[in-house]
Amino acid sequence: MHFTAPDGWLNDPLGVTWRNGRYELFYQALPGANAWNPRCRWGHATSPDLLTWTHHPIALEPGDDELGCWSGGLVLPDLASALSARVYYTSVDEPDMNLGTVRLARPADDGWQRWNKGHIVVTPPPGEDLRVFRDPVVLRDGDRWRMLVGAGYRDGTPAVLTFVSTDLEDWTYDGVLASTRTSPTGSLPSGEAWECPQLLQIGSRHVLVVSTWRDGTTHEVLAGVGSFEDGRMRVERWQRLTHGAGHYAATEFVDAEGEPCLLFWIREVADVDGAWTGVLSVPYRLSLDNAITDQVRLTPHPAVLAPGADSRRTGVRHLVLADGNAIHLTPTDHNPSPIEVRYERGTVTVTSYGTQTVVHDAPGPVHVLVDSPVVEVCTGTALVGFGTRT
Repeated sequence: MHFTAPDGWLNDPLGVTWRNGRYELFYQALPGANAWNPRCRWGHATSPDLLTWTHHPIALEPGDDELGCWSGGLVLPDLASALSARVYYTSVDEPDMNLGTVRLARPADDGWQRWNKGHIVVTPPPGEDLRVFRDPVVLRDGDRWRMLVGAGYRDGTPAVLTFVSTDLEDWTYDGVLASTRTSPTGSLPSGEAWECPQLLQIGSRHVLVVSTWRDGTTHEVLAGVGSFEDGRMRVERWQRLTHGAGHYAATEFVDAEGEPCLLFWIREVADVDGAWTGVLSVPYRLSLDNAITDQVRLTPHPAVLAPGADSRRTGVRHLVLADGNAIHLTPTDHNPSPIEVRYERGTVTVTSYGTQTVVHDAPGPVHVLVDSPVVEVCTGTALVGFGTRT
């Protein structure tokens, strides 16, 4: 069930798209590498059900004029024409890879197997004293297109910047979509930059999802609920979606039923034989809890197995934990250390390898997904994930 690269390194999921009866998935890949380096490519896979995946050749790789093809997004303006698709990715080069540029790529075939790189369409806007600029995504905004780019100022302020276009070719800087200056996170961690920005709508509300980066490392994923109007996102309530060193780099997509979903990279997970490093989470559907104003709810996608079932097809156990109960996973070849997930009086405590991760105000039900390389815990409003071998 948990997607891994055929070999080598994997990180951010990208451009998840439902079309022609299957899901298209792209992801940051480094074939043959067991650790990250800046020469990232775009891997590619497809699935009819979000559970079983077919690997395809590398779709996009750096040329002589760039060091790496980093994260970005995909937009399909004409659902009837596969060749209308556009990929916008972060093109990086030395000496400052934190300040990327946005480059356009078009499909070379209907199957999106290979992409032809075009010109650079967006650069860090002059007048903004930026330390970080990367991870573009494009969405429809009325009669024009809007691009979001993750950013961080040199004074430590994280932000999402925005650009507009009428033709997906020529882009104009349109200012700051959101930052801690305009939408403070309060007591939540905010980072020095916001990566992988995602903007989605649930009912009449909008949700901005960002992954926080600080001190040169990846940290938490946050969701801000509020209103989006005239190119600005006014966040009224922030929420921490991830805890621990697992889930990061959330990407939003709409499933075959038209429901909003998130897919994450799970860090610090590797094959016991060293064939691959990094996995993707199971997909999660999003909703808003009407009982608690603007609280984002996460639920494993219906494609995920029924509670308590073992699947010969996927080898994944899906358990549901009620308040007042605990699950103990005994050591095995894949789990050399005992693991405990405890749910008591609205608090989830995950103990693994002598480390505890505590999530308060968990509404439940608590879903526990046990795979041979990874465990995911969904508290209803947040996620904890970790590898079963370290």
